[in-house]
Amino acid sequence: MSSKSPTEESLKARYVIDPVSLREVVRNKAAVESRIEELENIGEPGDAERIAWLRILGRLQEAEELGWITLVKSGGVTDTRQIVTPLPFQAVAGALRLAHVMHWQKKYSQADQLFTVALESAQSEIDNSEMNPVVARTLAAFAWQHLGKLHFDQGQFADALRSFESALVLRQELQSPEDQLSSTRQAIRTAEACLAQKVRPS
Repeated sequence: MSSKSPTEESLKARYVIDPVSLREVVRNKAAVESRIEELENIGEPGDAERIAWLRILGRLQEAEELGWITLVKSGGVTDTRQIVTPLPFQAVAGALRLAHVMHWQKKYSQADQLFTVALESAQSEIDNSEMNPVVARTLAAFAWQHLGKLHFDQGQFADALRSFESALVLRQELQSPEDQLSSTRQAIRTAEACLAQKVRPS
């Protein structure tokens, strides 16, 4: 399908990170719904962003189904949804998106498996690439960040903190955008506070 320019409404689609839950929160649901509709009309090129917005709005079953479809297309899983190991590098981003959805579904074991194989694939690309593997390092940072959030939601604050710190090291080395650095620093502060108080997030 042909791409269309974003509407005025969909351009208002934004989220903020809640400093307590560390989850994305939307302020304008109608704008996000409009953006999702646009992305669906775009077709496959819009699937990655659509998965994220579906998850954030709590439309988790739709997000999961689309996540599986995109991961099959990238060679990350078989048609019977068996994870390919080692995970092909081109499937890392899709695996991270699907893992994030499963995390929100509280399918913690499946999410952890996907995060882990994605991180291993990204690290292998970093170790074996003869060029500066910026994309692989960026994906590894996202993997550490979201693996940390998976630990955080299970009350595993020490593990969460280590993951967030690993993400921050990579993002600082990459000179990542300020919003990514800020979100990781916020995650570290929240995990440290929860670890000190030993309080499980609500």
